[in-house]
Amino acid sequence: MSDQPSKKFSKSMMRAADDLLIRAKVLRDDGQSYAAVSFMRERVDYLADLGDDISGIVLKTGVKIAVRMPYEELEQAIYFADLQASPVLDLREKTGGVAAKASFPDLGRDFTAAAPPAQTVKHSLEDVPLRIAFFARQPQEQNFQMCVLDEEDIDWKSVEGDTNGKNGPFTKFKLVYGQSPFGGKDVQFDMPRPKFMELYNLAKMNGDSELDLRDWTRRRDPDNTPPPPNRGGGSLDF
Repeated sequence: MSDQPSKKFSKSMMRAADDLLIRAKVLRDDGQSYAAVSFMRERVDYLADLGDDISGIVLKTGVKIAVRMPYEELEQAIYFADLQASPVLDLREKTGGVAAKASFPDLGRDFTAAAPPAQTVKHSLEDVPLRIAFFARQPQEQNFQMCVLDEEDIDWKSVEGDTNGKNGPFTKFKLVYGQSPFGGKDVQFDMPRPKFMELYNLAKMNGDSELDLRDWTRRRDPDNTPPPPNRGGGSLDF
């Protein structure tokens, strides 16, 4: 049996050597006593100067730890530590009860206020022609054929839904131009009519030129599998 450490263990050791381990005390849930905790430097979000030689560590989870140490000294100890000489920063004697009266400012709100305001999405009023891709199903059969139509090919007055299809709810309509993959003017596919109309209207509102419904309407095992989750995107260039 080899004495060489596993690759997973070696990778973990290398990662730990590149980061600083910090020990501190945090308030327990009872609000009366403190518990020692350890965490890696990468979990620190930011440091704060709380005044009176007290600083604060704020973790990415939102946990706040007051430290009885000047701000610059704590900054140096955390971000400029010599990991080869001292890979562990033990703050247990400087946290907990000795810094219990420290008050953290609401810096999270300040950071949010400093961020640029979110841009409101303005939908175009241009009516972009839409191509629709899906897998048509032969009525009363489990035969599927990929179908790509322009929206103008569809007689929209004929679009209707049915809940008693072979695979559950389906949508059907008649074609104005062209023929169904299985012949004739009637086309149907396994998707509830309300969902089809919702996705169609959303694509029109967004000014999309393509609506890809192939993931929803295809089946690997049509007798035993439900419709896959809705997934947008994808190119209709074949």
